[in-house]
Amino acid sequence: MTESYLYNGQSPDDHVAACPDCGAAIALLDQPGAAVEPPPTLREAVLSMARRRRSPAVMGVASVAVPYAEQVALMDDLLAELSAPQWEAPIAKHGTVRGLVEHLAANDATVAGFMGVPGKSGMPVHRRWREQAGSLLERVSGSSEVLLGVEVALAGARPARAPLRQALVQRTFETWTHADDIRAATHRSQAPPRPEHVHMIAEFGLALLPRAMKGPRRHVSATVVLTGPGGGTWTIPLSPASDHVGVLLSADAVDFCRLLAGRWPPDSFPYAAEGDPVLARDVISAAATLGCD
Repeated sequence: MTESYLYNGQSPDDHVAACPDCGAAIALLDQPGAAVEPPPTLREAVLSMARRRRSPAVMGVASVAVPYAEQVALMDDLLAELSAPQWEAPIAKHGTVRGLVEHLAANDATVAGFMGVPGKSGMPVHRRWREQAGSLLERVSGSSEVLLGVEVALAGARPARAPLRQALVQRTFETWTHADDIRAATHRSQAPPRPEHVHMIAEFGLALLPRAMKGPRRHVSATVVLTGPGGGTWTIPLSPASDHVGVLLSADAVDFCRLLAGRWPPDSFPYAAEGDPVLARDVISAAATLGCD
């Protein structure tokens, strides 16, 4: 860090000689193994500089930005490990790993464009996807919680709009799903998200369930009990006039998220049901259509 603007025109050595805080910080570095209390002004000085470079994300924003950031980082690491032949490994629906990353970048661009992130071009697909995702995260982290309530277009074959908050959950969901697709294509183990993020993804999918149901609206609700890490219980009205619970479904939470992604055929999906068996099958079939492919 030798940029002159950091030192008000002084050389680094002159600045350190005249600045008690910097001198104290360097003294700490010169005492390996010694536990020395830093000067009380040092922490605030560092935080002040950090805040000027980027405002801290408010809690509501962090609740959707952090899960997405984690999945972006995991995908980035995974792509960096791939050999040249693995980039051409076959993947259903998108041809190759390269084609799948192109698809992911295109779906991310829906939200990135809304956030004012300029399109990326003229660079390798890994870098183009990563820079777009990074710019999107920067814009989201610096935004207000009010913006999370603005409706945007969701990715996927079924046209739908939802608040930006939900769109960011979808970005987390799709990034994880496609990372697991790449892991499978390159003979790596699957890696589910943190339990709290699994819960968030399941809640996102269940909120979309009523509009995914085919045929006449049933005036009932469905109670879904998801077990294991990230599980929970939700009762979903299948129409505004729902007056009682028509079916109770139980399944593993991570498995259910993979069903939502279209990665588990509904005919072989393991679940238990009490109540209307036809409605149970319809709910499972509808859930399997909510992925982003």
